[in-house]
Amino acid sequence: MGQSDWFIIELSEYGGTVSYPEIVAAIQSVFGSDVEYFVPIYHEQLGSYVSTNVLFEGYAFVKDSDSVRSKITNIKDSRVFAGLLKSCGKVQMLDSRIIGGLRRKLKNSLNKKFREGLKVKVTEGMFQNLEGEILSIGDNGRVANIKISCLSREIIAPIPTTCIREL
Repeated sequence: MGQSDWFIIELSEYGGTVSYPEIVAAIQSVFGSDVEYFVPIYHEQLGSYVSTNVLFEGYAFVKDSDSVRSKITNIKDSRVFAGLLKSCGKVQMLDSRIIGGLRRKLKNSLNKKFREGLKVKVTEGMFQNLEGEILSIGDNGRVANIKISCLSREIIAPIPTTCIREL
């Protein structure tokens, strides 16, 4: 057992439809709450918005340990997981450096460069598909105050930057 290895767990068809918290709960129910895991999805509740950003779908990663190895057969009891990723009958694993790179890539995908005056479209939440203009950016670039024209009214709404895109 290498200390830098991570198991690659494939999500089932059902697992591909559940939310990030449900995937985490499934991992913890199989391996215990102290397991180290990585799901390549950013998830945060910001007020009434659920801010998500998906690096790629269909997989979760669990750090190899004696405890994980003793519980690995429990994966088949979960509806969320299809099983371990295998190739030619051999369980595939990833090195910690690759997991670190995936974590950095996910973090970098969140660092969108928005600025005041930029025209944007809301992609999620109660203002989904409406367009507006960024008035200000706060909370370390995570939330933008957007002026939205709606039914001959102007609304200023704080919206997570992961829920908007530039026009």
